[in-house]
Amino acid sequence: MSSYLEKYKENIAIEMRKRGFSYSEIENRIHIPRSTLSYWLKNIKLTPEQIKKLNDKRIEIAKANALKKISKTSKMIKEIKNSSSQDLKEVSKKELWLMGIILYWKNGNKNDLRKGVHFSSSDPNLIKLFLKWLREAGNIKNNEIKFNIFIKQKSKDKRPAQEAIAYWSKVAGFPKDCFLNVYYQKGGRKKESNRGFLRVKVAQSSMLARQIAGWIEGIKNITNLS
Repeated sequence: MSSYLEKYKENIAIEMRKRGFSYSEIENRIHIPRSTLSYWLKNIKLTPEQIKKLNDKRIEIAKANALKKISKTSKMIKEIKNSSSQDLKEVSKKELWLMGIILYWKNGNKNDLRKGVHFSSSDPNLIKLFLKWLREAGNIKNNEIKFNIFIKQKSKDKRPAQEAIAYWSKVAGFPKDCFLNVYYQKGGRKKESNRGFLRVKVAQSSMLARQIAGWIEGIKNITNLS
């Protein structure tokens, strides 16, 4: 680089720095190595206002980069989910039967089998899957299925019960008059949903409950979990 051109760029760098530009901005403008800039600008002092402006700009850039990273990650996760969902074309009755057993193993009544089949969840998709399992794998009729709703009691207001009934009625595909048994539980977090959780019961199902317990034991045995 000629001495004239070098001096010209040095003057530009000094002027930009005095105006509050960052080293990166100056470097991108005149294409000078950071080490050279540091030497040229070592005696340039920024005002408190300029320092604050640069710090604010760094924060904004960091936020923008973080948002880009989040967006990129979200897009990648969505693509993975979409790709993975294509791996499952259909579920056989045997597979559905096994899915229901595993589901009941996690969320079902396993302590007092005399009370029959009870399954509880706040996840609407798990409720739908269990109802599908009852009908298609267990040959249970709709009139044999009963429901209990459990919600947190945050106040004396009874409106949450009506909201929960409407919600679970839509999820389960049963009329609202099938959800008249609503039980209140003390406490509850401020941000907790008023939907509570739903308990699905099968009338006179103690034998089915024992059968499910046997299937669970069978899974434990063949997978060496016992």
